[in-house]
Amino acid sequence: MVEISTSLLSVDKENIIKTIYNLETAKTDYFHIDVMDGKFVENDTTNKMLEYCGYLNSITNIPLDVHLMVKDVKKNIDMFLPYNPNIITIHYESVKNSDELLSLIQYIQSNNCKAGISIKPDTDTSEIFSLLDKVHLVLVMTVEPGKGGQELIGKTLDKIKIGDEVRQIVSGIAKFYEPEALIGKKVIVVANLAPAK
Repeated sequence: MVEISTSLLSVDKENIIKTIYNLETAKTDYFHIDVMDGKFVENDTTNKMLEYCGYLNSITNIPLDVHLMVKDVKKNIDMFLPYNPNIITIHYESVKNSDELLSLIQYIQSNNCKAGISIKPDTDTSEIFSLLDKVHLVLVMTVEPGKGGQELIGKTLDKIKIGDEVRQIVSGIAKFYEPEALIGKKVIVVANLAPAK
């Protein structure tokens, strides 16, 4: 089964309510919340995403898919848990070691929320194999985290064995793959992508 998690990163504040309603009508399965702190990545979207989560919680029942691209992971988990996300995904590269990552995964799950792991384009998938049975989702970044509108890095697709189910959503907002690789875990690749050249 393929589920669609639509990123709101590039949606202007003036259009957010209309966009939420349009995406709900289009039957998106999740709203993807890209949280950046200006430290792990250059841009800072924290306040914007907190505001959008407030809107989402007040007007829709579609679940939230929170992607943390931050240095202080625990602080940001605590900031977004009150919005009752369905899943919080954290970056492998944002923690000191696998023990810290596992501890954060368990913390997320202890708060009645699913946990995911994300890896940057240059991170080898073998780095997270030992944790695959502990998470609900693996997010393989096909662009460098930190901003939307980037061109897809083609070599990143080699990290995912693409099965028969491949869907591309309107204007390349999101791409989802139901792979047979990574020990049967669903891998969702979400990005605001520039058109491929």
